[in-house]
Amino acid sequence: MRSNLLRPLVATLAAFAVGCGDNPSANPDSGAQPDVSTQPDATVTPDVAADVAPDAAPAVPAVVALSATGHDRFFGVTYDPAGAFYAVGVMADGVAATDDFRTVVVKFNADGTRAAGFGTNGVASHNLAVGTNGEVARGVVVQPSGKVVALATVDHPGPGMEARDRDIALVRFNADGTRDMSFGTMGVVTLDLSTGEAVGTGFVADSAWDLAMYSDGRLIVTGSQKRAGGTDSDFAVVRLSADGVRDATFGTMGVTTVDINNRSATPRTATLLDDGSIVVSGYMDDGGVVKPVLFKLGSTGALVPGFGTMGVFAPTVLAAVTEAYGAVLQGTSFVTVGYGRNSAMENFDWVSLRVTAAGALDTTWGTQGVARLDLAMFNDNARAIVGLPGDRVMLVGGGRPTETNVDAMIAVLGPNGQPDTTYGPRGFRTWDLGGASDFFWGAALSPSRTRVAVVGTRAVAAGMGNDDAAVYLVPVP
Repeated sequence: MRSNLLRPLVATLAAFAVGCGDNPSANPDSGAQPDVSTQPDATVTPDVAADVAPDAAPAVPAVVALSATGHDRFFGVTYDPAGAFYAVGVMADGVAATDDFRTVVVKFNADGTRAAGFGTNGVASHNLAVGTNGEVARGVVVQPSGKVVALATVDHPGPGMEARDRDIALVRFNADGTRDMSFGTMGVVTLDLSTGEAVGTGFVADSAWDLAMYSDGRLIVTGSQKRAGGTDSDFAVVRLSADGVRDATFGTMGVTTVDINNRSATPRTATLLDDGSIVVSGYMDDGGVVKPVLFKLGSTGALVPGFGTMGVFAPTVLAAVTEAYGAVLQGTSFVTVGYGRNSAMENFDWVSLRVTAAGALDTTWGTQGVARLDLAMFNDNARAIVGLPGDRVMLVGGGRPTETNVDAMIAVLGPNGQPDTTYGPRGFRTWDLGGASDFFWGAALSPSRTRVAVVGTRAVAAGMGNDDAAVYLVPVP
């Protein structure tokens, strides 16, 4: 199913670089494969203090070196009903730009120790695109059967193919961490939604960001694909059965695409609602202004007309950039996380919006509808959000104490978007993990609603060594 919205009379193209958004050289988004059998166990020490200064870490997040010689990076995390949590990302044998990347899932017990009965020392991995370096895994779910599904963007295989083309891939592991050969082909489902195309010096191709799951194990993938007949990308939402088969009752052969103004889509997460509808977050560059995007699909994949404009919320909020990296339900409204600025003269701040059930900006959130957090007047980037008890939210990402250094950062906002000063004097805390570009990329609330598992990366300067994954158990403040 394809939805075309608000097409402009005159198409314009504008190049826009969003700071250190997803540039792999600034914030690594890829990784590869090591031998994990000899790596030491990692124990995550919970943060037990609740009233420290924002820059003083009461307990250091655990750095998880899965590979002694290569990059290890965590980008997503989820819990199972028993309280164990699973981090997903990538790892590598080495640190060269040409090193092969591999998708990895690591299972941790509720106390932060690695689960010995899963894979090898808690680690399961699979190389989805052998011999390539474009594999990036961000999504993970645990199905009711106990099987674990990971989602990645992967290089498009085949001799003579454009090296920059990408597909979407899912791999499923059994409860013991072995690959489930009954899922797709040899445990892997590949979604080739469109044929990529070079556009100027760039390349438009399929991409994946988030994996969500219904209570019965069915899967929702959020990503993008090249627009048919165009040179931009559309938002793409794919629904699969629990066993990875496209759901023909959803969209067109399991896929709904959403095109807004013929602008390239940057997809982020999906929020599944009790009535079967889906709210997807992301952003787009609309003629030089980056706008947040939330759109709502019904249970069959059609846009819901009563949400925003024809099913889409995509206004100009901050004058230059406003991004939505995710959205969580707060009552009947949706609270977002991302970053933005009003002009190129400003630095990026963390930005959170609240969008009503009808798809309108709620101006009672933060200040005139926008909650902004700034660490030290340099570029800061928020990446993920979880809802907390009491209508509060926790945001995770990175903040710059100096222009050339990024520290991992967590913030808590109160019910109306104000910084929660019981968490820190300014509502946030930061941690120097030892790298030049340290980020928390994902977070998940435990089933008991008492802890948040946060994952990310200690990233060193390019050419200076290898990146390591990071995990942090945070008691709900």
